[in-house]
Amino acid sequence: MTSPKRTWKIDVSIVVCTLNEEKNVVNCMKALRAQEFSGKYEIILADGNSEDKTVKLAKPFVDKTVIEKRRSIAFERHAGAQVARGKIIAFTDCDSETPKDWVQKIFDTFEKNPDISMIYGPVFYSDVSKKEQALASFFMPRFLRIMNVLKMDNPVGSNIAIRKEVYDAIGGFDTKYVTCEDLDLGKRAKKHGDLHYDKHLHQFVSARKVRKWGYLKYIGFHLVNGIRYHITGKAAKKYEDVRE
Repeated sequence: MTSPKRTWKIDVSIVVCTLNEEKNVVNCMKALRAQEFSGKYEIILADGNSEDKTVKLAKPFVDKTVIEKRRSIAFERHAGAQVARGKIIAFTDCDSETPKDWVQKIFDTFEKNPDISMIYGPVFYSDVSKKEQALASFFMPRFLRIMNVLKMDNPVGSNIAIRKEVYDAIGGFDTKYVTCEDLDLGKRAKKHGDLHYDKHLHQFVSARKVRKWGYLKYIGFHLVNGIRYHITGKAAKKYEDVRE
């Protein structure tokens, strides 16, 4: 005897991670509230116990706020996901400038493809020169596609979505990871369905870390760290926060 099919009141839950983001949170939330979506969605603020006005400024835009005192992106994302009521959980970060069709694309992809457990797409920079944007638009989708073909998927946590039932079944983000928590989630989600890379599912974030680190250090760190995770299951235990 099969169990009755669950009825969902919310189609998509958006979990936004924040930590001392008072300069970015309002623009991020306005973009998320401006989504052109035919269904119903909620916005969950997963805050790392900010010391500035982040939570206060976000309050008019969000449906729920979760304060996570253990400061790491895995803990924050997991805290937000635990209170999500949506059929699908989408994750992004507070420095994002989300396209208006982002939620609709996510929902439609899952609805049309019942075998998909989790999806992800490329992430581009919103605040760089046209030349840098053109280079990112050329290289980023190709890199993600190559990694997908090699069975070494590289989902970026600011542009991923997963079925709520799959998330719960695999126990959500593994909070032992300070980095590569998104890659690990995708790897375990494969046990419950396809991990789908969609080159048309775009997200835009700030290049603030690249500006501080430089492209060589930034790309090198993530490339080496990602490959190390796929080969050994281990990942870097430190990741510098950049908020400016």
